[in-house]
Amino acid sequence: MKKIVKVLVVVGIAASLTSFAAGQGFPFNMVKIPNSNPNVPTAINNAGQVLVNAGTANALNISLWNRLGGAKSLGLTGADNVGVALDDANDVAGAGEPNGSGEVQAFLWQPGGNTTWLGTLGGAASAASGVNTGRELVGTSFTAAGLQHAFLWTLTSGMQDLTPNLTSPGGATATAINTAGEVVGYYYPNGASNVVGFTWTQANGLQSFGAPGTLPYAINETGTIVGQELTASGYRHAFSYTQAGGIVDLGTLGGSMATALAINNKGWIVGTSLTNDKSGILHGFLWTPSGGLQDLTALSKLSSGKQPYSLGVNDYGDIALSTKNGLVVLVPNVTVTATPSANPTKAGQTFTITAKLTSIAGPPPDGETVQCELGGVVQGSGTLKNGMAQCTVLGTGAGSHKVSIIYGGDAYYLPFRNVVFTQVVN
Repeated sequence: MKKIVKVLVVVGIAASLTSFAAGQGFPFNMVKIPNSNPNVPTAINNAGQVLVNAGTANALNISLWNRLGGAKSLGLTGADNVGVALDDANDVAGAGEPNGSGEVQAFLWQPGGNTTWLGTLGGAASAASGVNTGRELVGTSFTAAGLQHAFLWTLTSGMQDLTPNLTSPGGATATAINTAGEVVGYYYPNGASNVVGFTWTQANGLQSFGAPGTLPYAINETGTIVGQELTASGYRHAFSYTQAGGIVDLGTLGGSMATALAINNKGWIVGTSLTNDKSGILHGFLWTPSGGLQDLTALSKLSSGKQPYSLGVNDYGDIALSTKNGLVVLVPNVTVTATPSANPTKAGQTFTITAKLTSIAGPPPDGETVQCELGGVVQGSGTLKNGMAQCTVLGTGAGSHKVSIIYGGDAYYLPFRNVVFTQVVN
């Protein structure tokens, strides 16, 4: 990674007929990813996979990790390989040395082990920074003239220069691409001393947006762009941008600087920000349309000392963070409420238990199973639909029975067994 950084711009959350709740606490649980390097790029996709850069400086290893299957190495050849982007089909984009020659190239890795080295725009090096499910990659590359230009690479057309008329030594970088082929990035216009943001499409070509100092880093499927802007007061704030609404200042966590690094298709934005505590340590943040800007240290057990470097968020609300202590995933905490159809009941009487599961990101996916346990014995199960599941209990003996709801978890949410109320049987 050190070699890439030197030559390229790298992109750098009891008894009654009322409901009973369980599992309350932080909105997010924290899961540590073992054997991960600190302060390296990471990403997370809607398949629940996390991009992990691990190993040592001389023996780097890129893998995909999830809670159910653990880590699986990409098995890349070459040297100094670093993964930086991941799509929903588990394709990985990054950069490395394909033959150990010291010449850095962008790469595309596809599930099954096929790796394509993308070459350059005629110069000494290239690095990818974004990939979509159509296996279209974007990034930056040196040209034969020694200039740094933004590129788009496709399976059919190879590498295309998105800034062919750019002569500024500051160059250009394409940072992200969505499935519609909308590219975002930043560049130094010819004769300018500061960057501006750009969008690019096949239909409209390169379009600038934002004031000088605008740095776009990500785009979602609705075309919302996020990044960092230089405000009129001279501070750098996180922003979101749409063509219809323009730039919206997301502010900071109280400090002078914030950067939005990723956005999901629900409009959740994650990034880093200084706070007003004067320590100079960055905190991770989550911005949502309903909650605004929130400190991730207040939403989870993430220590404020674990300064984040890279963040990603998927549509299930899972947030991947690369910190100075390694990688962690913040998993939305699923809470449950349960309501019995009758309480108390008589011995042998059939009744139902309706369970409702939800989280800060909404309910777990439809079709998953919830079990109802009375006195340590599973008495029924139901299937989730819109976060609701119903168990039918065919009857049980007299006494006071603790009722637990059991959820087995999935690639996005953790399992739990929570006592929710006491059923009285006469």
